[in-house]
Amino acid sequence: MLDYNAIAGDIGDLPSMPIVAIKSLELLQDPDTSIKELADTISMDPAVSARVLKITNSSVYGLVRKITTLQNALVLLGERTVRSLVLASSMCSVNKQFGLLEKLLWEESIGSAVASRYISQKLGRGDCEEAFLAGLFSNLGKVVRNNNNPLEYQELVEALYNDGTSKYIDLEKNYFTHPYNHVGAAVLHAWEIAELLVEAVCRHVDLAGGDDADAADAEVLLLAAITNLGVNMCYKRGIGTRVPDQDMDLTQTPGGKYLRLGQDEAHELLSEFEDVYTESRQAFNA
Repeated sequence: MLDYNAIAGDIGDLPSMPIVAIKSLELLQDPDTSIKELADTISMDPAVSARVLKITNSSVYGLVRKITTLQNALVLLGERTVRSLVLASSMCSVNKQFGLLEKLLWEESIGSAVASRYISQKLGRGDCEEAFLAGLFSNLGKVVRNNNNPLEYQELVEALYNDGTSKYIDLEKNYFTHPYNHVGAAVLHAWEIAELLVEAVCRHVDLAGGDDADAADAEVLLLAAITNLGVNMCYKRGIGTRVPDQDMDLTQTPGGKYLRLGQDEAHELLSEFEDVYTESRQAFNA
């Protein structure tokens, strides 16, 4: 396992987890927490609670009747799904500012989250809510770099756009010591997020980790593979990027290979994901 504390020490300022997310996670860990307590906690942040209700009432969840209270949302969707929505709805506040670059990062986060959950559901592999969170957190390291080193990060993004052939992870080495997936994992580790998500985010780029990568738990590798495929589906469709990578072969990505994805299956996944993302985008819109 990587030394996340050492990586965190090299990063500089670590973003704080949004307060409503902290309190909600604490309550969810207590079996005696009532739905009213959880709803009241989420309501502490009007922007988050409004977005949760907006997402709940979108076509994504296909509920028959309109939901007007967080308590009803908790009852109908379940605590784990609402946990995912609270985290997604509060993550915008991690950005120190919100311009065009931050908008692209947010689209990448949400696109990867929606794609990863869809892949998990469609293939019947893994836990779809864990997949959603792994996708949501997959580019957290980029957000941190943009917060702490905005000039260098913007130069990296411009270099990526102007180069046209190199991958982000390769160009990143010219600007930063640690790859963004390791940075994101270090932040999640500092936030005391579940180790499964920390390791999946760490390994999602190439399914490799530290010196003990071969000993990675099968559950971690499956989640990392689903996340990798979800992220690459977004890249292929230009979600969160300036230019789509239309030539990408999803079956040859680390996630596609791990999941043994065939060409027909990849085409179907990508086609259906576009519809799912279109439905989700407005609901999750920052």
